[in-house]
Amino acid sequence: MRYASVDILRGLTVAVMILVNNPGSWQHVHPWLLHAEWHGCSLADLVFPFFLFIVGLSIVFSLSKALATGADKNKLALKCIKRALILIGLGLFLNLFPDFDFTHLRFPGVLQRIGIVFGLASLLFIYLNEIQRRGLAIFILIGYWLLLTLVPVPGIGEASLEKNQNWASWVDQLLLQGHMWKYSMTWDPEGVLSTIAALVTVLLGISTALYMQKTTSPVKGLAILGAVSIVVGLAWSLIFPINKALWTSPFILFTAGITLAMLSLAVYFFDEQKVIKGTLPFRALGANPLTAYFGAELLARVLIFIKIHNITFPEYVFEKTSHFLPEITASFVLALTTVLFWIMVTTFLYKKKIYIKI
Repeated sequence: MRYASVDILRGLTVAVMILVNNPGSWQHVHPWLLHAEWHGCSLADLVFPFFLFIVGLSIVFSLSKALATGADKNKLALKCIKRALILIGLGLFLNLFPDFDFTHLRFPGVLQRIGIVFGLASLLFIYLNEIQRRGLAIFILIGYWLLLTLVPVPGIGEASLEKNQNWASWVDQLLLQGHMWKYSMTWDPEGVLSTIAALVTVLLGISTALYMQKTTSPVKGLAILGAVSIVVGLAWSLIFPINKALWTSPFILFTAGITLAMLSLAVYFFDEQKVIKGTLPFRALGANPLTAYFGAELLARVLIFIKIHNITFPEYVFEKTSHFLPEITASFVLALTTVLFWIMVTTFLYKKKIYIKI
């Protein structure tokens, strides 16, 4: 069964991702569109785990039939590895563009993380059974918690969850020195340890898809699982904070719970009740998510090089827009305009049945 809800949720997630990443001015952004400073969780912090959870769903829906009909596992694995490498390559291209300065190239990134966890999760789905995958997920959740909260950090002297003083930061500095996020240079929001933790989000998506395949009406089960995951995540956060940058275990469970709750509602309305009127923009984005995300990121970099009266094109447009709108509203409107532009692009592709895949 193909779930329209998954396509629509994927499109909605991409829309919010573009909205968050493309304000008219970074100096004027609604707080709910900003990531939490450190501990905590905002709307912006939900976007990436939502997408990775859906990646897990998609792995099952795209590979299950082939595996059930006896397809060569090694060939499937090579195909998944190829897709993962292309995603990583596209992410590195964005980090290089336009200067192509390999000396200070940032290795991590959003597409790089998607590629890595997609590749690993696909291999785990192909070669391991569900009990083994669940065991691995639990091991990572608990092991990551114990590492970050109990094991002394080299050079620090004790376990710490503070910026620049935690295990994730230490590993990033050890392995990625000079190739990290330019706004910190001492840790990366898509760093090494947090990417390993992010794999669990995808594995939870895989488990959810397998559950959905086994039942004719998964709505109630998804809602219950979502509620339990939220409660466990919040309870755990009392001793291990919710933190997106570290991708802590409570963050994984809390965001997975919200995703499950949203998926439960989406399955009910879009798959069972067939309420799809008005969902075309999100179905279109969901059908070409890479085109929309990569295109939006690349266009944002290109527009910076267009100068009008000695300021960049985005700055010029924001300046003119803020003449008749409050600055924070102007910034939001321009972000929304970017989303609408990519909805138009992907809607055109969708109606022409053009799906750009890797």
